[in-house]
Amino acid sequence: MSPKKETQKSAKSTTAIGKKFKGFTHEERVAMKERIQELKAAARRGPRADKADGEDAVLAKIGEMPELERAIGKRLHAIIKASAPALSPSGRFLVVSQVLADTATENTQILLLDFGRDLLDTLLPAKAAAKYATYKSYVSDFRWMGDTILHASIPDGDVGVTEVALDVRSRSILHEDHQEGGDEDPLAPYRALADSLGHLYPGVAPPGASASDVFGSGLSWPMVHGRAFVLLQKRFAGVDDDVWLYRLDRREAIRVLPLTGGVRASLAGGFVAGRDLIFAAGADTLTIYRYRNARLTTLFSVPVRPQASSLSLRAQRRDSVWFVLTLHQSYERGSNRVFLYDGEHLLSLGDYQELVDADVHLLRHRIAFLYWDGGQRHVVVKELLLK
Repeated sequence: MSPKKETQKSAKSTTAIGKKFKGFTHEERVAMKERIQELKAAARRGPRADKADGEDAVLAKIGEMPELERAIGKRLHAIIKASAPALSPSGRFLVVSQVLADTATENTQILLLDFGRDLLDTLLPAKAAAKYATYKSYVSDFRWMGDTILHASIPDGDVGVTEVALDVRSRSILHEDHQEGGDEDPLAPYRALADSLGHLYPGVAPPGASASDVFGSGLSWPMVHGRAFVLLQKRFAGVDDDVWLYRLDRREAIRVLPLTGGVRASLAGGFVAGRDLIFAAGADTLTIYRYRNARLTTLFSVPVRPQASSLSLRAQRRDSVWFVLTLHQSYERGSNRVFLYDGEHLLSLGDYQELVDADVHLLRHRIAFLYWDGGQRHVVVKELLLK
């Protein structure tokens, strides 16, 4: 499903009224000099024919924000009307996708922010992405292959998807591979692990089914694969809907969480942090649990639509893990959550009422937030204050 058409709005500025002008501050003079440099750089690059909405791309340095939450520091840059932020391995580049509407279809464009040069540029124009669309084109996934090669998955609005490799240095397309959906085996990547589990636990299968197929049905959904175990929910007719931990080094199965709600209840993902297993599960209420030393502890709960949520890892350093709890799709209005688990506590990051997504780069101490503001989506990059 593609993101909805975004409302076009002009940027507005506010001016203080009734105050005597006392000259520009040092910070204001620095900001004006930087703005002049940006305008000169834009003039050298020339006009951009691919801006379908007629707005200038915005790149603004912003000062420190008051009362920042723990692990969040000063705001670095802001980009207007974007989605799907992804930081490069070195942290120098940030890519975001933006869907633009023309008279026929909705097509994506990919924007590239170069922190080293303080420049925002177009990596893939919407006109170039139009050829990937049957009904519309949009980015479903970014994958960095090193720091200069970006892979983007671009569905066509129907059943096909085009994998596009882009060179961020030359702003060129290196490779395109279009694939039609419907023919691939969704269980193929998990077949070997499913066979191993089926061999260890043949008794999970109902009459007429194989244990390998039962485990394969659960492995293709959100699960946690640890060093010597798998945490999953079997999604097969005739078996329970509970969350189980299955050892891979010996025959030991533990029912970690009984789930009620039938097919509405689901495991939404998780991760391993030191001695802890953190996972999210539920039906009408999604709960984040910690499983430690055979004890289950509730860390956070939120009302959700059944089977519409997911937990996605963004970064990990030893026992500290940054992750996103997705409660709404990127094209839907609503608030997702970004958390830091520090080995003991779950800390909520970002003070945005309608947060969409986030990405984290630990070496550069950066975190990028995507959020709704009015009818637009914005990306803000802040500095992480790490211990």
